[in-house]
Amino acid sequence: MQESILTTDQYKDLSKKIIYAVDTKYRIIPLNSLKHPKYHLKAPIYVSLEFEEDKVIASFDDIEAFSYADTTSEAIDLLSNEIIQIFEDLMEDKENLGSLPRKWLQYLEEIIECR
Repeated sequence: MQESILTTDQYKDLSKKIIYAVDTKYRIIPLNSLKHPKYHLKAPIYVSLEFEEDKVIASFDDIEAFSYADTTSEAIDLLSNEIIQIFEDLMEDKENLGSLPRKWLQYLEEIIECR
């Protein structure tokens, strides 16, 4: 016979605490705009937010872009700028890209529209 380590109530309480800890430390949110007059997102992209002691880290893992700042809005703004910078750099040197940067550019061309 198997004996439970936790009672049902203890298990529920522990589950709630784990979910709360993860939710306050890490989130995935949709980014609907790059906030740039020249570029428009065709559809939302999903970015990760990680909350450290006194910093917020925003990342867009599909192209290995990230930024960090004191607040969520600053981190998102900096990440938007980083995505634009990567897109422009890749477009500028598109003939000399390696395999991975070429995939990033193909993906960015699918989601970013130039106005």
